[in-house]
Amino acid sequence: MKVNGVPFYRQSFGKAEIAEVTDTIKSGWVTTGKKAKLLESEIADYLDARHTVAVNSCTAAMHLLLCASGIGPGDEVITTPYTFASTSECILYTGARPVYCDINYETLNIEPDEAAKKITSKTKALLPVHIAGLPVHLDGFVRLAREHKIKFFDDAAHALGAEYKGKMVGTIGDGSAFSFYATKNLTAGEGGMVATRHTKLAEKVRLLSLHAMSKGAWKRYTKGGSWRYDLLDLGYKYNLSDLAASLGLAQFNRFEEFQLRRARAARRYTAYLKTIEEIKLPVVEEQSVHAWHLYMIRLRPRMLKINRDQFIDELNAKNIGTSVHFIPLFLQSHYRKHLNLNRKDFPNADKAFGEVITLPFFPDLKQEEIDYVCGVIGSICKKYKR
Repeated sequence: MKVNGVPFYRQSFGKAEIAEVTDTIKSGWVTTGKKAKLLESEIADYLDARHTVAVNSCTAAMHLLLCASGIGPGDEVITTPYTFASTSECILYTGARPVYCDINYETLNIEPDEAAKKITSKTKALLPVHIAGLPVHLDGFVRLAREHKIKFFDDAAHALGAEYKGKMVGTIGDGSAFSFYATKNLTAGEGGMVATRHTKLAEKVRLLSLHAMSKGAWKRYTKGGSWRYDLLDLGYKYNLSDLAASLGLAQFNRFEEFQLRRARAARRYTAYLKTIEEIKLPVVEEQSVHAWHLYMIRLRPRMLKINRDQFIDELNAKNIGTSVHFIPLFLQSHYRKHLNLNRKDFPNADKAFGEVITLPFFPDLKQEEIDYVCGVIGSICKKYKR
């Protein structure tokens, strides 16, 4: 197989996905219905979670967890500045204030000890992110939440399939939010899922996810349904459609296979790149099973004559797609202006940002494609070595 380039991402869709989506279209019911419920059940069984609620994004899942917990104006939620905007947006939507702590420079995750320093009388929840699929130190966050009688939620957008000390991510805190976005380990095109062990929280999340309409209102167009409904609270339009859920179901049937392929691709990248001294590899930890949503390398800037951005330009010149996860929030105009964030307060996140490159990574990635990417990286490092 001759390789002349590798995209950043390539979907793994086949006949099963087409058949499942076609079945939904032919059924005449494409909005929230039995397919969404079935996806909830499948994910709950996989995680061994007590309750799951399908929604239209991970952002919606996080927002609903916070709203259903009564978090609002005057409250604070501790989180990371090293994430996509959605983690903070969902806090701001409630009227609460996000409070940021710097990341661990090696893992890119926030640590319980650092979060503890930020807790005040206004703190109502912790919301860390499992970057790239590497679980945060969950036991520390659980202890911290119990000590201070606050909620512990996790942004698990990258972490479906991850484990921490023998337990699945999604079953350890008060509630977790998963993503089924286009490039995630399991995709519904767009979508998300709440997982929680708390019955009342799950019921409130479900209520709020569809305009806070009275129980069973989504069945009002079916035989035996009723056109009558009651609006019990101020709700949102966050439900997951059956059309999206059907794609998710077909993907879920291949999920374990996908995870094995991701782990295999990560091992091949690591075996090749560990021989290149200018490259730092992703961190793995013995107590965790990495979900391998992303494969993120770090440059050692002092060993190279070019910076990260120039390195990416060199990769692009060889038709290699890349990304950067993430541009920290303290570098984003809105957050600098309205939350008065200063990059000097987050030295680890600031330093890591200038080193990170996310490489092509997806279940159908071929060995030859990995070797091509690694070969180009080796050539760039050799060309620009100090």
